[in-house]
Amino acid sequence: MGNSAKISRYFPALIWLLHSSLVVMLVCINPNHYTTTDSHYYLESAHNILSGNGYSVFQNKQHIWNSTFPPAYPLAIVMVSFLTQTNVLIASKLVNIISLATWIICLKRWFGNIRTTLLASTLLTGSFLKLWSHSWSEPLFIITLFCWTYHFCQLYTGENLSKSRVFKIFSLGLLLIFTRYAGIFIVPFTFLYGLICFLKKEKSRALTFAALASGWAGFFAGYLWINMKLSGEWFGGERFGTTINFTENLIVFVKGLLNELLMIRDTNFLSIDMLFLSGLIIQGLLFIFIIKQVIRHRTYPKQPASITSHFLIIGITYLFFLFTVRIFSPFDEPGYRLLAPFSFLILNGLLLSIRTEKMTSLLKYLLAVLIIFSWVDLLPHRDFKIEILKQSFTIKICRF
Repeated sequence: MGNSAKISRYFPALIWLLHSSLVVMLVCINPNHYTTTDSHYYLESAHNILSGNGYSVFQNKQHIWNSTFPPAYPLAIVMVSFLTQTNVLIASKLVNIISLATWIICLKRWFGNIRTTLLASTLLTGSFLKLWSHSWSEPLFIITLFCWTYHFCQLYTGENLSKSRVFKIFSLGLLLIFTRYAGIFIVPFTFLYGLICFLKKEKSRALTFAALASGWAGFFAGYLWINMKLSGEWFGGERFGTTINFTENLIVFVKGLLNELLMIRDTNFLSIDMLFLSGLIIQGLLFIFIIKQVIRHRTYPKQPASITSHFLIIGITYLFFLFTVRIFSPFDEPGYRLLAPFSFLILNGLLLSIRTEKMTSLLKYLLAVLIIFSWVDLLPHRDFKIEILKQSFTIKICRF
């Protein structure tokens, strides 16, 4: 084993250490420790479980079953809080950090050190650092979605139907659904793949996909029934009372996707500041140099790997699902939080086909520079202080 290979063994661990250190620093310097109204639901529910009041929130002078969010993330907080004897706020940050560590361990097993370093580096960008700093379920959801996509691809393209892989896919699918309701998108997607296999005369594989989708749908329906029995609501209030215009929905999604492309500094499309303009110019120049390096040294193959196709298809399916659901259930405009699973799958899917042996030192330096510049997005916008004052509550570390 050469010296470079020996050194590369430690790169994934160093990335995790750097990422975790940056997240801890961001949490400490942020006035509200990166908590929002949604965070309050997660943290209060976890605290109530530890206090013996079940998966509930305190409303109208009583504890009510929390049907607003599924329980996987609060339960993960409870587990970490119990094992580490930390309060639920700290435990929520540890859940995110542990999720990343678990993902990196899986990547090393599946792809080796070099590609693991490349894939894990994506989470060092500003938007993902910000996402990981929040007490949100998205980090756990994103990591689970990646692992589910990997195993799904292996099941679809593999010669044999492994029972252990089917079990892993089913378990990861349940974790997706019970981390975020949006995880239910895997049900129609898997049914569709089952239909494709049936048309290809692969009856055994088709039945497997149909059984998986039916199992997830059954568990989800059962959980909705529990929500209705314990809280009187299917999923925490009225979500399908009104509809939204197709064109209006398309516009907000286009804006959200454009901001996903703007790695250094996003915009609200109402006013343009110097940081945004500077970031746009710098990112444009870096992209030009990066693309030239990729083309010149043939870093990207003419025919992407099969796993890349699956990551892209599943990422686009998730985006289409969000777009469709928002027409009938007008939730918040899609920002980096809602679009992160899509961006994560697309970005990592493309990187899975990169010929790592063809990557030049200059290309690696350019990518590192892009990541560092993306940290500009962590700087608060001009209305930051106003938004902090508008917060209806502030969760202090000592509260829980």
